[in-house]
Amino acid sequence: MTTTFFQDALNGGKRTWPWAVPLLLVIFFFAGQVVAIVPAIESGWIAEDEIETYPNILYMLFIVFGAVMIPLLLWVRFFERRGLASIGLVRHTGAQRTFGKGFGLGAGMAALSVIGIWLVGGYAVEGPQDFMAVSYVPILLLALGFIVQSSVEEILFRGWMLSRLSERYGLWVGVLGNSMLFMLMHVGIGGDEPFKLGEFSIFFIMTMAFSIFLSFLVIRQKSVWGACAWHAAWNWSFITWFGVPTTGIALDIKPLWVDLMVKDGAPEWLTGGMAGPENSLVTMLVLIGGCVLLARGLKKKSTETAG
Repeated sequence: MTTTFFQDALNGGKRTWPWAVPLLLVIFFFAGQVVAIVPAIESGWIAEDEIETYPNILYMLFIVFGAVMIPLLLWVRFFERRGLASIGLVRHTGAQRTFGKGFGLGAGMAALSVIGIWLVGGYAVEGPQDFMAVSYVPILLLALGFIVQSSVEEILFRGWMLSRLSERYGLWVGVLGNSMLFMLMHVGIGGDEPFKLGEFSIFFIMTMAFSIFLSFLVIRQKSVWGACAWHAAWNWSFITWFGVPTTGIALDIKPLWVDLMVKDGAPEWLTGGMAGPENSLVTMLVLIGGCVLLARGLKKKSTETAG
């Protein structure tokens, strides 16, 4: 049973071959990155081992991820001959409110994860907070940068791939298909061997729950605006609120609220280790809980519509 949840009529447009959707997404993603990263590194402007340090990370967030978006837009416009609404960029009067709610929800769930880890003994305060030492310009720039980076990923996975698979094979193929590819493209962040035979991988389950949660959010809202904001706030809050890594990236900036560190002797399954709280059992449970709540909401909404 096929499913269409965006305001998108083909109107003579084309459907991308379903088998080609994941392949094209990988090509779009890495082709855009190579085009933007290679010249910067080859010219000596940015050292390869310093791309994930501040302020170089801003180039990655703004320019590199911006370049990733270009081949997707060209494909949708000139091959599929479809509009931006077909990838979740739906124009409606409540878009700003949807974005704001998504940002608040993402920041709240990130804070819940970190506070949960701290409460059960995973984190300790590194030192007293000096609010006068906080530099707000990097924090603001990182917020904007993560909005660009996260929006690109959401439009690719939950806007384009989710909708293209769902309209051909049904909702669950779309949800699980984009979630599986999203997880595979993040392999290595949760550890050197996250898929080692017999090894329980929290990051594997967390990343799947992360993607399924955002897929449900997009389906519920019928646009990607809320998911883009949620993803951006999630990434941004870990670093700029608490001073802990996000997706394995740790930046040397003074956080807004409190500077946390891993408590001596705390197990990695609790703290997430070098990957940050996203590799923690606590965060995994927060996201699974979010998936359950959204799934129940979608089921209730579907029942009311049918009634």
